[in-house]
Amino acid sequence: MHELITYGSVKGSPGTTTWTLAMAARWPQPGPAPVVVELDAAGGDLGSRWHIHDEPGLAGLVLGARHQPLGDGTEYVQRLPVGVDVVVAPPGDAAAATVAEFAARGPAVVRELAATRPVLADLGRLDPHTPLLSYLDKADELHLVARPVPDQLRHLRARVPLLTGRCPLVRLVLVGDGPYRPDEIATYLDLPVAAVVPWDSTGAAILAGRKRQAMGWTRRPLLAAARGLALTYAGDTPARARARRTSTAAAADAPAEVTT
Repeated sequence: MHELITYGSVKGSPGTTTWTLAMAARWPQPGPAPVVVELDAAGGDLGSRWHIHDEPGLAGLVLGARHQPLGDGTEYVQRLPVGVDVVVAPPGDAAAATVAEFAARGPAVVRELAATRPVLADLGRLDPHTPLLSYLDKADELHLVARPVPDQLRHLRARVPLLTGRCPLVRLVLVGDGPYRPDEIATYLDLPVAAVVPWDSTGAAILAGRKRQAMGWTRRPLLAAARGLALTYAGDTPARARARRTSTAAAADAPAEVTT
């Protein structure tokens, strides 16, 4: 059984889809390549960013899951030029209809897919009444992506109890600069920090298909941060998974209060 890692945000657009792609692009080898599954009810972004068709994609996977086991899901996958396998969601209202149709069986189906390869599921905005919360019940982990700024942190703090009640491990991915240290934020939210990601517009543009991959692109700060976290999943064992569940954001200095 491989990892089923979910990715989401609470407020704003902190770069959840970009971070999910970065993790997949820098996933450790050898072993099965991960697949990114777009499940954002607000609509998929990858098809538009990379100018690819909606199918094969999520709508076909939803239909196929009614009639047969998915296996490794190859027939629903497209490979992006950055080397990442994706199951793309349609844009706009079509995505909302597809995600709603998939809500009942989707978590078990995605868990089944994770039996064959790591699954990185992009859930988008995690509102209190979204049907996507049911995916957290089957997930191994949730990466909450946020900017370390007061407005996002305050909204996040209000949502944390709901999310930690659904997923066994919730960790923060902090993107860009802010007025608070990671250990301060970890204390304020009572969540461990999985990664601190430098603001990297060039790396983000490459992962969005807006900029060509130049030599050494995988060493960009965004990709390097993803590699550092992805390597912690290399050769995963139950013991290592348990260690992540009990991890805390270590800090050399005593944590201070975050004022929002």
